[in-house]
Amino acid sequence: MKLILNADDFGLTESVNHGIVDCFKAGLVKSTTIMMNQPGTQHAIELYHQGLVSEVGLHFTVTAGKPLTPPELVPSLVDEHGHFFSNITLFDKSDVNEDEVMLELNAQYQAAVDAGLKINHIDSHHFGGVFKPLKAAFTRTVNRIGLPVRRIDNILSGQDELQVPTPDAFDMRFFDQGVSLNGLQDLLLSYQAMMPNGVLELMCHPSSVANEQLKSLSSYSDKRVEEHQLLTSPELKQWLADHQIDCIGFNDLR
Repeated sequence: MKLILNADDFGLTESVNHGIVDCFKAGLVKSTTIMMNQPGTQHAIELYHQGLVSEVGLHFTVTAGKPLTPPELVPSLVDEHGHFFSNITLFDKSDVNEDEVMLELNAQYQAAVDAGLKINHIDSHHFGGVFKPLKAAFTRTVNRIGLPVRRIDNILSGQDELQVPTPDAFDMRFFDQGVSLNGLQDLLLSYQAMMPNGVLELMCHPSSVANEQLKSLSSYSDKRVEEHQLLTSPELKQWLADHQIDCIGFNDLR
């Protein structure tokens, strides 16, 4: 079986960026996705250009920070202060405008390209592109861009309209209470039994430390450090090799 461990949230903070770079160096994480509107975005871009991150995709973000599009052009996505609505608010809205979603996704993608990033796939923060208010617009836009994406059938079933490559499976259980060596091993063995020749993607969220900046931006902080420790451990790397689970990146899907 082949495994993509994609590090989400590249660009969130410098501590997250350093944690992701450490995981690349350890050899298990070979793919990450960048947020283009966060405090650590420019730092992440610099690390990429230093050659410390070999593969980068776009982590489409509409539930944190501010849009790259002028707020008055995406009114269904932002509050009165021009900030994106929280995921809890956004995913319950019935008036999200598809054209606005597409406009902002294109803006974030273009910003990444303009920064010199060779974007090789697309996913979404908080699964923003998967929930009903955004799924159709996300699908239309990524089809036009033509890059591989994370599967979009983990929240709402179905991705028949998708015309780009995806992994054979995506599982979101390597998160929070699911972060442990034994839990990860059990999860991987269950998929290996089901699809020995398939490609499984797991998201991960490593950070070198859980500092105050990170805690101010994300409710998921201390567990990021646990993920970092696990994903850089020689024990996990050896176990994967012993069980013939090959870590790859999204370039291998194209």
